Amino acid sequence: MLAPLALGCSIVDPEDREELRRQIATMPTPETKLYKRWYMNWRAKDWLTGRNQNDQVGKIQCRDYERGGWSGWYDRPDKVLTVADVVKCLVTKPDLPTYLFCFEEFASWVVDDARGELEKLLPAFTDIECKYVWDSRYEPEKVDPKMVDPDAIGPDDLIDAMIAVPAPPPGWALPRFAPLLCPLGAGPGWGCPPRPSDTTPTGGEPADPPGGDHR
Repeated sequence: MLAPLALGCSIVDPEDREELRRQIATMPTPETKLYKRWYMNWRAKDWLTGRNQNDQVGKIQCRDYERGGWSGWYDRPDKVLTVADVVKCLVTKPDLPTYLFCFEEFASWVVDDARGELEKLLPAFTDIECKYVWDSRYEPEKVDPKMVDPDAIGPDDLIDAMIAVPAPPPGWALPRFAPLLCPLGAGPGWGCPPRPSDTTPTGGEPADPPGGDHR
């Protein structure tokens, strides 16, 4: 449980985030880590949803040692990680998986699976090596830094994300600073009064994600 349940909303200056920043900056370390992990999961879903879902994030390559030398690295059929695979991992896996977690989970079993398939196809005792290879567009150094580096996430990033999403993750108690989100535009899921947008008829344009367009 993250924090005591906050009831209602207090009235603060909507232009002044300082108290909210201060409270977030002074959260206990375990709570800070959890909120940053939540942000990284949310940021990755937001960034990847705008990409081609069939894009290849990475693949498995193998090589084998025969006749006194190593072959070149070659792709293994159907051993690829797509954008859709990563989004599914981010959405369905428990404990707020991150972009890097989803890659690591894929590589942890698919590398061994590819090696095992080759062992059945090649002569006995053939040395085989397999590895995960990033598509250059999706290397950790090329994506939104806030998807992969918790140190890149500041209090304002967390504030903007909490305003953007309708409520905390299921099972989370409202943070003690939730009332301070209300004047900034947080929704009823954070214990705030309904926003004008919450009563707008369906069909309006969605708000831009906080932090601008990272796609």
